[in-house]
Amino acid sequence: MLHDVLTYPSALYIWGAGLLFGLSHSLLATQVVRQQAARLGFTASAYRLFYSLLATLLTGLWLWMVHTLPDAPLYALEGIAAVPLFAMQTIGIGIILLSFRAFDAAIFLGLKDMPASGEPFVEQGMYRYLRHPMYSGFMLLLLASPMHSMNSLHLSLAISAYFIIGSLFEERRMLACHPAYSAYRHRVPAFIPSTPFCRRKIKGPQ
Repeated sequence: MLHDVLTYPSALYIWGAGLLFGLSHSLLATQVVRQQAARLGFTASAYRLFYSLLATLLTGLWLWMVHTLPDAPLYALEGIAAVPLFAMQTIGIGIILLSFRAFDAAIFLGLKDMPASGEPFVEQGMYRYLRHPMYSGFMLLLLASPMHSMNSLHLSLAISAYFIIGSLFEERRMLACHPAYSAYRHRVPAFIPSTPFCRRKIKGPQ
């Protein structure tokens, strides 16, 4: 089965589209491109809105392509076997919703003016426990699905790979804009919350 998943013909197109999405999305988020947009007359909020709309459009095209490519069922769990996966998906949705509560979604989407200080550094709510809680929530929602086809599995893996790689570029930008982010990054895990035992090991004996 693993060989079939890895060699499925639609996978190349799905991962290729994911690569193009990731490159364009990460490039547009760089400070160099943002500064160039500002020279062209884009305000920070207008550029953020353009960025959000373009990401939505590209995601829609990506999903449309996935649904039109040749596909084949992979697995579908039912009954008691699906309960743990549904529970994990519910946790993922909860993490996503709590993540949105930690910041102003209107600013995030470009519907409200960006603060004069620039992109805010959020360290409350779910961001006290994870540096990228929204990514964690979406990965849990996608990968814990009790039903996958060949295309949906590759799409979920491609999106998860983008979240992990894209987070590295995002953190470089945050470090450049917010010096306090360095200490935050060493204190708070990226995707999986640390256990009390792990926190004691990091802090050392009291």
